[in-house]
Amino acid sequence: MAEEAELLAAARQASPDGPFLWGLDYEVGGDRRLITRLHEAPKPAAATAALAELKAASDASWARYEETRNPQFIFSFSGDPALVRAVRAAWPDPDADSGWILDTLEETFEINRLWVSQQGHESNLRRARFNRANLLRYWRHERARDRAPRVMFKFGAGHMVRGLSPTAVFDIGTLAPEIAATVGGEAYHLLVLPGAGSQVAGFDPTAWTYRPGEAGHYGQGLEPIIGQALPDAFTLIDLRPLRPLIPGGRLAAAGTDLSRLVHGFDAVLVMSGSTPSTNL
Repeated sequence: MAEEAELLAAARQASPDGPFLWGLDYEVGGDRRLITRLHEAPKPAAATAALAELKAASDASWARYEETRNPQFIFSFSGDPALVRAVRAAWPDPDADSGWILDTLEETFEINRLWVSQQGHESNLRRARFNRANLLRYWRHERARDRAPRVMFKFGAGHMVRGLSPTAVFDIGTLAPEIAATVGGEAYHLLVLPGAGSQVAGFDPTAWTYRPGEAGHYGQGLEPIIGQALPDAFTLIDLRPLRPLIPGGRLAAAGTDLSRLVHGFDAVLVMSGSTPSTNL
């Protein structure tokens, strides 16, 4: 997305000294780039042969996708994790970056294999564990250098909610404030929602592009709060004063979605009249 690219460029310009971007999630569309990175790294001959098989499978799957535009041939959803394990077995001591790439490819295939086989909870659980493991990896690297950086996360709300997520897993949003607390810090959780007259960008996997569309179900079950937003402007609503009104004994009466909003986020920004992000 163009706006996200602009954000990253601005962040890079403001952080000239070393890595500034933490990638936590699995990889949907970048397997070819990751495989190229593995190809460029020094490795045993047996690993080169195993990697060639992985690359051939990726190339064949993407060729089928280009021919049919069928999302089932996106390699992250059709790849066999055994191909990655074969590379790992032939490469017992990879460099740190290559080892992380192998982890990412294998976990991506495992997560999506569960999803495709209609094991949604297991897929979400494994994905959340991978996200948390990656966050800890970055954080421990920083702490080993006696640094405690301020971090901005930009994820879907289900990943960033504090507590049990809408998919019934504990994701980054639960881990981040606990990590911050270990160095005397805090985490601030902001939920961003479309408002009246808003459109959002929906991904079309058959064309590999985003298309503008109606906001749809965003905010469902949250009407008592987001219904107070201005119809023609952005409205920031502080949720923290509402928490005493929905204590533990009243969570069920308030409704799951509303209770999760109030206790899982510190504020909600309702963007009435907002426009969708644009393609690069």
